[in-house]
Amino acid sequence: MSKKLITARREVERLRMEAAGSGGTDLKIWEAGNRVSDLERDQRESAVRTARRAALLMDAVLLVVATLTMGFSLGNIHQFALGHEVSDPIAWFLAPAVDLALVAALVGDAVLSRWQLDAGPWATRLRWYTGGATLVLNTWQAWASLDPAAILLHTVPPVLLFVLAEAASPYRVQFAETVRLASEAAVTVDTVPVSTPDTAPPVDQADTATEPEVPEVYDQETDPAVSTMTPQVNEPAPTWESESRKAVDWVFNGGEGPMPTRTVDATNKPLPAEVDTTGDRLDATAARAAIEAAWEAGLSIREAAPRATRSASYVGGVYAQLTKARGPQPSKGQTAIDVEAA
Repeated sequence: MSKKLITARREVERLRMEAAGSGGTDLKIWEAGNRVSDLERDQRESAVRTARRAALLMDAVLLVVATLTMGFSLGNIHQFALGHEVSDPIAWFLAPAVDLALVAALVGDAVLSRWQLDAGPWATRLRWYTGGATLVLNTWQAWASLDPAAILLHTVPPVLLFVLAEAASPYRVQFAETVRLASEAAVTVDTVPVSTPDTAPPVDQADTATEPEVPEVYDQETDPAVSTMTPQVNEPAPTWESESRKAVDWVFNGGEGPMPTRTVDATNKPLPAEVDTTGDRLDATAARAAIEAAWEAGLSIREAAPRATRSASYVGGVYAQLTKARGPQPSKGQTAIDVEAA
């Protein structure tokens, strides 16, 4: 990352910190952290430059040694070729052909080893064959005459080039690994993050107000049967005044829904409990027919509830629907009188 880009990003970070209300101490800590980041980045870049310079120096030394070895062996191989019935200028071609093949192998390894790649077994065979051919061609006459000094003299340059070429490949691999490790240690963001106080948006009390929960209405036709002997909710104890008020409200509301029934008398004493109708319940059609028959017979809600195996509140709702649809409920015995009159 360029220094100009780092400077611009840090200026933006400074403006954000100032806008967030960071104090002078936070800014000093942030600046000190940035200086540490700069020193670490410089150290990493120095390590990368050192590794790359060492790799380039290794390649340069290898090429110089290869050039000197080629110049040294050129005359020896030329004399060896002339002694074996190879005339000029063909005798000069042998040494450059072998040496150039070795140089090609060295250059290829130099490129691939920087990326930690291997050219395969044939590249190794090429290096070994060219190195061995150079060694044999240089030392053949010395071995033929069994001259130890000549053997040593003509052996050192080819062996030195061969060993240096083999050692250069692992060196390049390690140099490339050094560069990679230094690059991975680089920090992508060159600024030290500073925690700033969060500015929470104002809370609208109207939005956070909890809406009143709508109580669920118990439908005796679809909901599971519930015993009327068991209270379902905890409510204040009913009184004669409260139940009278519910009855008045039910009338003013048009008689919709179940009609409220009394559970206490005028002295606020509880009335006899209703019969638990959870057992042997009629189905919906039979219960409706029983309630209509009780309404036609002029029976009260409490008298009709056991017959329909339904609660008094449910029977009261059906009575209200029948009254609204058919008019006032006949009084007890009125239906029989009407039949006799007819």
